[in-house]
Amino acid sequence: RAAKAGARAGRLAKIIRLMRLIRVVKVFKWISSFINKRGVKMNDNEDDDEVNSDKDIEIKISVVGRKMTESITKKVIIAVMLMLLSFSFLEIDFTPDSRQTQLDAIANRPSSDLLVDVFIENHSNLIGLQGIPDEFIDENRLDELRATEILVMKAEDDPLLIATFDISNTTREQAWYAIAMTVIVTTLLALLSLFFSRDAYKIMILPIEKMKSTVQQLSENPLLHLERMKKNSSSSDNETDMLQQAITKMAKLLQIGFGSAGAEIIAKNLGEKGDLDPMVPGVRVNAIFGFCDIRDFTFATEGLQQDVMLFVNKLAHIAHKHVTESGGAPNKNIGDAFLLVWKLTSSKNGGRSDLQKGLFDAALISFQRIISDIKQMESLATFLEEETDENAPWKSSLEDFSVRMGFGLHMGWAIEGSIGSKVKIDASYLSPHVNLASRLESATKHYRVPLLMSEAFVGGLTGAMQSTCRRCDRVTFKGSSEPMLIFHHDASPIKTLPKPDNYAELLSATSWQDRTELDGTDVNIQDMIDSFRSEDKLVVREVYEQAFNAYLDGKWGRCKILLHLWLKEFPGDVLAHVLVERLNKYDFQCQPQWPGCYDHTDK
Repeated sequence: RAAKAGARAGRLAKIIRLMRLIRVVKVFKWISSFINKRGVKMNDNEDDDEVNSDKDIEIKISVVGRKMTESITKKVIIAVMLMLLSFSFLEIDFTPDSRQTQLDAIANRPSSDLLVDVFIENHSNLIGLQGIPDEFIDENRLDELRATEILVMKAEDDPLLIATFDISNTTREQAWYAIAMTVIVTTLLALLSLFFSRDAYKIMILPIEKMKSTVQQLSENPLLHLERMKKNSSSSDNETDMLQQAITKMAKLLQIGFGSAGAEIIAKNLGEKGDLDPMVPGVRVNAIFGFCDIRDFTFATEGLQQDVMLFVNKLAHIAHKHVTESGGAPNKNIGDAFLLVWKLTSSKNGGRSDLQKGLFDAALISFQRIISDIKQMESLATFLEEETDENAPWKSSLEDFSVRMGFGLHMGWAIEGSIGSKVKIDASYLSPHVNLASRLESATKHYRVPLLMSEAFVGGLTGAMQSTCRRCDRVTFKGSSEPMLIFHHDASPIKTLPKPDNYAELLSATSWQDRTELDGTDVNIQDMIDSFRSEDKLVVREVYEQAFNAYLDGKWGRCKILLHLWLKEFPGDVLAHVLVERLNKYDFQCQPQWPGCYDHTDK
């Protein structure tokens, strides 16, 4: 009993030592932090000759470092406690409890047979007792045992009194306990290593791998749509999360700032080692170029003042939204104008696939949607109703200001690359075709339509979409000697357009005096009237096409008659208005040097 009580007391003592160990660990941590702070202060005092701001430097452990330290410390303490508790509960004191005492009693009374009988009866594993009159030893059993399975005890007062015990069962138990202890310690160490690795991976390695993956994906595909950043506020204090969010934000800023034209710049500088080199060589690409401009922007700027940014940015939001949805990309924002690009892929046979033609259609539809969205806003006040105050000072002076934009669409090649220097660059396109898109947009003011398209662009449209486009002129733009057909898209029925104020003058200018003038034009009036009655839109539009062909061929008298019939049927057609006003200046008499095209010298 005394021995069992001693074993329990030993376990309690071990638990107390464990508690003291935990306290020692805490004290050690406190002393370490104190020494670090003192060391920083001492170093600051020694470096008085350095920059003054360095004196107040205080090294603060990062959030990531603190998390790692706390996690490792907790797990180490828990592991040590578990190991000590396991040792305490599994350790068994195998010291004989009464054998030595009884053997000493026999030595003091060697003639007492009772003590010998009790000793033999109480210890079934006794295999030999020497030094008494009836001494014995089981040699056969002794030969079967290993040295570790034999326990020999001698009496303190009589060294000749020797007791030999078979402790094979006890040795076997000790072996099993040793195996169990080894398994427990190995398991604890393995779990501890696994927990350490998991914490290191979760807190440090995984965020770094995500950052590396983000940069690698951007280098392979600079226009890749990045994952949405975490909005969990609890992660805002973690340095790795802050770095990850910062890299994602910077990547998105690069995509927004450079656009699709800067994809090569981003890919080259992120994918290659070495110094930053934003001056990437230009690459020839084929693309659809769209140019749009805000009408009366100077007047609006003077009235809106600081609210002009809201005005421009809302228009940019509408334009960029529809263009990106159609597969294009915004490129330049030039105050009151925007350059928009749909990049084309070149095929082996030089033709265009159905997918390419679909991109032409999508570009045209996106511009029509922009026009439609702007038309829904009756005035500037309605357009900026949600963004500005009801009592904004400009609302009185710009109450009747109408928000309008002009659009031009052209297809051609351009050089895509960096424009500028290593101080400041723009990723954009250089080509006469880009300028032609701008010229088309500028020509919309002359033709009084919101959208004009080049022959190259219309040629890429599908047949169904081409049937809704009309030729409005054949022109040479400034900077180009090659004449080109320009087209307008009839988004709404021509018959619904309102009559102009000078409608009577236009009809008068195109009327004829007598039958002689009509006979010389080879126009069958009844055939034209029958065409207007047809339900086929293409048959109806054939009257306009005949008038336009007569204009190009220099048969302006014939063109005059056909335009008169057209205006009576479609009084609101602005294309016919412009053509009548131009030819009326020459009294519908073709000039001797007529080149078959109009010289459009405006920018």
